[in-house]
Amino acid sequence: MQVSSQKDEDGARTTFKDLQTHYAKILGGYDVNIQRADLGTRGIFFRARVGPFSQTDAKRLCDDLKSAGGDCLIASN
Repeated sequence: MQVSSQKDEDGARTTFKDLQTHYAKILGGYDVNIQRADLGTRGIFFRARVGPFSQTDAKRLCDDLKSAGGDCLIASN
């Protein structure tokens, strides 16, 4: 499950830590997985993700985060 995408790796890590603090009951127990993504002309981004989860568990966690005011998307890889 992806919770953030930033232009640099440090930004992705910092954003995740901020989200983890703000949504401690939802994200507090997870470690971040930073993935580099080359989006061609749009540039390089660093995606902050947690998981892997089953599709059902990822949807449940993402729904919980959205209900609390956060945002996320279910990543396929």
